Amino acid sequence: MQRRKFIWGLGGALGIGALTCLYSWQIEPYWLEFVKLKMDVKNLPSELSGTTLMQVSDIHVGNRFDWNYIIQSFERAKSFNSDFVVYTGDYVYHESEEQFSQLSTVLDHAVKGRIGTVAILGNHDYGKN
Repeated sequence: MQRRKFIWGLGGALGIGALTCLYSWQIEPYWLEFVKLKMDVKNLPSELSGTTLMQVSDIHVGNRFDWNYIIQSFERAKSFNSDFVVYTGDYVYHESEEQFSQLSTVLDHAVKGRIGTVAILGNHDYGKN
């Protein structure tokens, strides 16, 4: 292998790695998406026709980024006034017991459904393996 090709290849690999780190550190944690879909549900009781459901997932409260952004996002999500809210896990990025008090602060601002709110744990919520 020629030295020049090796250096270009190494530089390219390092560049791709740096871009991946930058994306996961500065872009993805702030990637909030609200998607409205009309869904027909077979055999849905007529009294539930027209109700709305919001799913919240992967908030990963921890020290890796400013979790006050999550609180701001919850305040924005409350404007949808959903009938049901479902939390589908990965509430903390577990580094220490500190994340539980951080999570408590964040959940004080959680979105709640007008009819019901349910939650399940995700794999990150069980602590370090």
